[in-house]
Amino acid sequence: MTQDEFQKYVIDKLDEIKNLFIKNEEDHGKLDTKIESVKGELSEKIESVKGELSEKIESVKTEMHKTFNSNLKWHIGTTISLAALVFIIVKYVT
Repeated sequence: MTQDEFQKYVIDKLDEIKNLFIKNEEDHGKLDTKIESVKGELSEKIESVKGELSEKIESVKTEMHKTFNSNLKWHIGTTISLAALVFIIVKYVT
């Protein structure tokens, strides 16, 4: 192989390497775009799930408060009724 042929061979190989670097950079750009797209979609879905979860938690909290208030009213009513019954029994026994 002559010196000119060798120089041409080296230049061709360097051109191939340059093209591979350019393609690599293009691929990285495409990949970055896809990653950003997925991040955006994921962020939207997370916000959606957070909203739904927050609504459900509020619903459960409201239901728990209603049940607690109802039970409290029944307990207070039962206690007052028992106290009145005891008072009446004590009054007629003595």
